[in-house]
Amino acid sequence: MLHFKKCHEFVSAVALLVACALSTSCTAWRIIPLQPQRFSADTSPERVRLTFSDSTKLIASHPVLVGDSLVWVDWGGATPHDSTRSAVLTRSIQRAEVHRADTGGTIVLLVFVAGAVGGLYYFVHHVVPTIGGN
Repeated sequence: MLHFKKCHEFVSAVALLVACALSTSCTAWRIIPLQPQRFSADTSPERVRLTFSDSTKLIASHPVLVGDSLVWVDWGGATPHDSTRSAVLTRSIQRAEVHRADTGGTIVLLVFVAGAVGGLYYFVHHVVPTIGGN
């Protein structure tokens, strides 16, 4: 029963490690062009990170292109009545980025974790018993 408990704790620890690593390592900000078809009321990304000409950054929620401006609502208040509408001229935006899954990073991470788990399993079941056994 003790062996099962240790094995179960090991699997739980590995699952927790993988969940934590995957939640942060497998996403990245990707540059997207400021085009009307990407920033309409129907197709706007949920969040966009904007970098301005002066290098300041801002996260905009559901932004929409209206004429020569990018417009969004800031829901920072306690109630919907506290929300504010914000807008910037598109010419002041140096870069727009969306948060997306990083497929390559995900695959590399999964291969690494599988190799580490496999190596640890081999070590525990094949190397450790021979160390103190003879």
